[in-house]
Amino acid sequence: MTPDSVSFGRPSRAYNTDKRVWLASTFRVELIKNGIEKAGSINRLARELGYRSRIHPGWSVRQILVGEQPFPFEKLVKLSDYVGYPIDDVLRYRTEPDRVTMNSTNEALMKHGLWCYHVARLRLR
Repeated sequence: MTPDSVSFGRPSRAYNTDKRVWLASTFRVELIKNGIEKAGSINRLARELGYRSRIHPGWSVRQILVGEQPFPFEKLVKLSDYVGYPIDDVLRYRTEPDRVTMNSTNEALMKHGLWCYHVARLRLR
């Protein structure tokens, strides 16, 4: 880390970009679906990944599933271990945030039988 990347003792925003991972819609939905099937529910999967909300631990996983937010890298590593998929193979599906669209996400959700999570509104990022 260079002195230019630190501001007031915290890493700059640019330094943290590798800690958030966007995955292609089809692969992201399939990976999370495999996790949900293994865990039994989206809430149990979220708890396996380390989310601890008492009311709805699966909310963050749902947000990632529908493309509202990227994977935190640590959670992606846990998910890849949990479903038995090597992290290097998962990272091959890394993409840019603007390539994750409502249409691509909805198509992936329909393809993998998770149509109940479809995105029905225009997202603002």
